[in-house]
Amino acid sequence: MIGIGRATLESQLGSAPCLIEDTESMFWMREADDYQNRFSLGNALSAQYRFRDAIRAYEKALRIRQDDWKLYYGLGGAYLTIRHFDEAAFAYHRCMVLREQESTVAYPLGISHYLQKDYAGAAMWFKKCLPCDDEMAIAVIYWHTLSCYRAGDMPILLNSYHQNMVVGHHTAYKVAVSVFSKETSWTDAMKQLEQETDDLHYIVAVYGLCGYLEQLGEQALRDRYMAALLKRSSVWPCVSYLAAWGDLHGMSELPEIGTAK
Repeated sequence: MIGIGRATLESQLGSAPCLIEDTESMFWMREADDYQNRFSLGNALSAQYRFRDAIRAYEKALRIRQDDWKLYYGLGGAYLTIRHFDEAAFAYHRCMVLREQESTVAYPLGISHYLQKDYAGAAMWFKKCLPCDDEMAIAVIYWHTLSCYRAGDMPILLNSYHQNMVVGHHTAYKVAVSVFSKETSWTDAMKQLEQETDDLHYIVAVYGLCGYLEQLGEQALRDRYMAALLKRSSVWPCVSYLAAWGDLHGMSELPEIGTAK
């Protein structure tokens, strides 16, 4: 039977079985033993949110080639998503060495530190993403500000935000950053978001507003909106959802991937 759909959070961050099967194209990728098919299989499995399986596919590709920075980037992302931070850091380090450009991995390393609750370290890595275009910059400002809130530091990158930033599809980050900068009130932003039907947009923007409310000391409101956010699990691998899930569970790392069913 050809499988469709995406794996659940519980199957990747817990011990629930993964019920998602390979597509026909993935079946043929498994039949091949060359580098490109193994790498492509890892990418296809990641697209199905089957990150544990993706890791195995990427590692099979590594047996053939160890000189492709994109493979290490994909492997790092899969490990990061399932909270295997040491393995993710190693993959990103190899990616950085091969790419010879620190900025290539500055953003995911910032995310890794944030998810491990090392907020000062996260802020340091996010700053290393700059300079970059507005679409990337708005995400960097968002995460750097949230990191500084929790580290008790001044969110200096907010000074680089302006209303006319061309953020492309990163409009959810801009909603939150406009509140951080006091351009928009959090109440007005939240009223608009309560009508939002796009789960990804909602999760990114609301997680940012939860960080803002936490900074204001509005813990009860923050908890209320965080609970609403976590109900929208359709795009659970997005970083803001993973951060919210980690805030709730207070976990740093998960067991080895071999222990999952």
